[in-house]
Amino acid sequence: MVGATGPVRDPEAVLGRAALWARSQGVEVTLADARSVFGADHAMSAAIHAVRAMREKSLSSRTVSMETLLYLAGQRQVTDAIRVAGIRKDSEAIAIVIHGDVAPDGLLVELEWSRDDRVLGSEGKSLAVLGTTAREAATVPRDRRPDLALEKVAVLDVNK
Repeated sequence: MVGATGPVRDPEAVLGRAALWARSQGVEVTLADARSVFGADHAMSAAIHAVRAMREKSLSSRTVSMETLLYLAGQRQVTDAIRVAGIRKDSEAIAIVIHGDVAPDGLLVELEWSRDDRVLGSEGKSLAVLGTTAREAATVPRDRRPDLALEKVAVLDVNK
């Protein structure tokens, strides 16, 4: 998983190009707006949960890439996950999860993005995007708030 910066402008076209690249590599890829990612651990946990759901034949969606977005957003419905964590016209920072053993360099070139793993961090982001209230966020020290994003991932399994 890596972070990237670059223009999206047309989310459907970007997703289509990413899907073509992924198919050519024999992998799946998840693209998420990095404003919804609260650390590399958050994205990794979402991917691990999605792969496990696939192995256990308990996917809520049709693909492991979409399942990753569901877990990342902490949502049970695809439309809600896309609303929370999907790429948008104004997305400039993107989290990329490649499900397979392929380097992201080719995808970055294809999408004309630059690698920037700093966008995966939680600094300056609001957990409200994941539905965490200010009251909930105040229950943990500021440096532990990304753990609330991990909790959203874990709770999704309980609510399935």
